Amino acid sequence: MEIKDYIVIIISGCALTLSLISLIVTLIQKHKETNRTIKKTLTDTLESISKIGIESTKLKSSKDLEFNSEAAIQLRRNYNSQRRVLIAHADFLIMRYDNLATEIDCNILAGAYAAIGDQEKAEYFWRKTINKSASPPIKLMNLRGFGIFLFAIGNDDNGRKFFNEALSLNLTENDENKILQVDTYLMLCELERESGNKENYEINLTGAMEVYSKIKNKRKKDEMYERIRLKLPIIN
Repeated sequence: MEIKDYIVIIISGCALTLSLISLIVTLIQKHKETNRTIKKTLTDTLESISKIGIESTKLKSSKDLEFNSEAAIQLRRNYNSQRRVLIAHADFLIMRYDNLATEIDCNILAGAYAAIGDQEKAEYFWRKTINKSASPPIKLMNLRGFGIFLFAIGNDDNGRKFFNEALSLNLTENDENKILQVDTYLMLCELERESGNKENYEINLTGAMEVYSKIKNKRKKDEMYERIRLKLPIIN
């Protein structure tokens, strides 16, 4: 074989290698574009679900329509129909492209399922939300969110368990995290008050006061004291 033949082979090999590299780069780029499109579709869908939730809340507090009037009932049905369509779409996208879904995506979907009364699906996505939590403070908020959901469906014991797990997380020592913990204790106090559980109410109020006492910033500390003093009267 002559030298020119080797040169032809080398050039052909280089051309093939460049073609493969170009193909790989193109495929990677297309994959990224596809993921961006999917993520945008999911985000838009969840945003629409959130907007329906806002409109539903406005409807409940509206002074223009009586809650049980025919017009209000029809509006609620329309909202629920729209919500169910969007939920199905968001569910499909999250289950199919789980790696693209964040904890807040799952959080919104969990709340949407709770709004239409699908407790099993709501619980599934609450657990998924917790598992995807990106940091201890976010995990705390998601654990207590799931706890609130469990209290709402009458599962108080498990609700307490998730609140206690949230409060046992090892957070960085700073005022913001202490405020987050006080907030969590106060939320649980309110839930215990609604349940008529005076003992647990007082235990958690004590916990809130203990964390509150460690807040260093005076303004923030005063604000939290007002919340403790004014919003959570002790059960008689």
